[in-house]
Amino acid sequence: MTTSLRVALAALAALPLGLAAQQPRTLPAPDASYSEPFTNVSFGTLRELRDGRVLVADPRDKILQIVDLKAGTAMRIGREGSGPAEYGMPMRLLTAPGDTTLLFDPLNQRYLPINPDGKAGSTFRVEFAPAQQGPGGGMVRMGMDLPRTADARGRLYFETGALTTGPDGPKAADSAAITRYDRASRKLDTLAWVALPKNNAQVSGGQGNMNVRIGMANPLTPRDEWTVFPDGRVAVVRSPDYRVDWILPNGTKQSSAPIKYTPVKMGAAEIKDEEEERNRARQGQMMMTIEDGPGGMRRNAQIGPGPNARPLTPLTDWPAVKPPFRSGQASVVARPNGELWVRRTEGAGAKGALYDVIDAKGVVTHQVRLAEGQNLVGFGNGTVYTTKADEDDLLYLQRHRMP
Repeated sequence: MTTSLRVALAALAALPLGLAAQQPRTLPAPDASYSEPFTNVSFGTLRELRDGRVLVADPRDKILQIVDLKAGTAMRIGREGSGPAEYGMPMRLLTAPGDTTLLFDPLNQRYLPINPDGKAGSTFRVEFAPAQQGPGGGMVRMGMDLPRTADARGRLYFETGALTTGPDGPKAADSAAITRYDRASRKLDTLAWVALPKNNAQVSGGQGNMNVRIGMANPLTPRDEWTVFPDGRVAVVRSPDYRVDWILPNGTKQSSAPIKYTPVKMGAAEIKDEEEERNRARQGQMMMTIEDGPGGMRRNAQIGPGPNARPLTPLTDWPAVKPPFRSGQASVVARPNGELWVRRTEGAGAKGALYDVIDAKGVVTHQVRLAEGQNLVGFGNGTVYTTKADEDDLLYLQRHRMP
C-alpha cells in the first residue's frame, strides 16, 4: 500500500497546480485503423489530406504511401533512389498550398512534391544565405538543413545547427535560431532564439577528418522546444520556467505567464524509467554520416542502431529534478484547431504519455493521456493519429475522432 501511494503521489506532483484534482482526458476509441504494420512512423512523417486519406512515410523501410483508412487500402508512391520521383530516405512530410505535400529527403538533400492524387512533381533544393551570428557565435551548417515543419502557405521552418565557430574551431552552441524560409521570395527570417542543452554536441578530430556527434546531452537537461501553427504563429515553450512565447507571423512577440508546476524529483525508480526510455527512443533516431572525399560528398543514414547493438551506457549526470516537459519533435506540437500540446514529464510508474493542452493565452485548459504503447504521430481536421505497438514493436496506425 505504501509503494502504490508513493507512485500515485509522484504522478500527482507532475500536474500543473489547479489541475491536480482533474482527471486527464483519454483519446476516444479509434474509429479507423490500418491492418498492415509500419516499422518507423513518428510525428512529422504523417500528413492528413483534405479528403481524409493520409500520406505516411516510413524512413526505416524507405516507403511512402497514401493510406485510405476507410477502405483499408494503400498506394505506394515513388521508390528508393536518386532519380525523378525517387527518394533516398522519406524523412519528413510538410504542408504546401493546394493540398500538396513536400517530402524532405536528407540523403539526396532535396524536396519531392507529392500531389493529392499521389503523383510526384519535380524535385528542388533550398539554398540558404550564410547563417546569421547569434548569441552563441556563428552557426555551422553540417551539410543537412532538416526542416522542422511548415505552415499553410508552405513556408519552411528550421532550427539552426548545434555548433558554433570560434578561434579554437567548432564547439557546442548554447542556443539556436528558429528561421523561416519563404520559397516565393527566397527570404530567410530569424524569428526567435531557443536555449539548447549544455554539452549537446561533441567534436573530435581535425580538418578533413572531423567527428561530430549531436544529441549527446542528458535527455532531461532543460531545453526550449517550439512548433508552428498553420497560420504561421510560432509557439516557443521555455524550460525550466515553463511558459509560452508566441511569435506572430508579423514578428510580434507575446509572452504568457509561467505555468505553475511541481518539479518531479529524480530517484532510483525515475532513473531506471529514464534509462529504459533512452533505449526505446534510440530505436527511432536517425544516424547520418557525411563524407567529403575526392568523389564529392556522400551521405549515408540509418534509423536506429541495428538489431545487435548493445544497450546504451547508463548516464551519471541525471539532474536533481525533471524539467516540466520532455524534449523532442513530438514533445511540443500544434493542433490545427489552435491547441498547443506539450508532453509532460512524470514520476516513476506513470503509464502512457501525458500532454498539457494549452490555449492561445498560454493557459493549460485540460490534459490528455495516451494509453501505454500509444504514440502521437499526427493531427488532422478533428482527428488525432496514433500508432500502437505490438509485441514485435511493429506499429499499427489508428485514427481517433476528437472535437
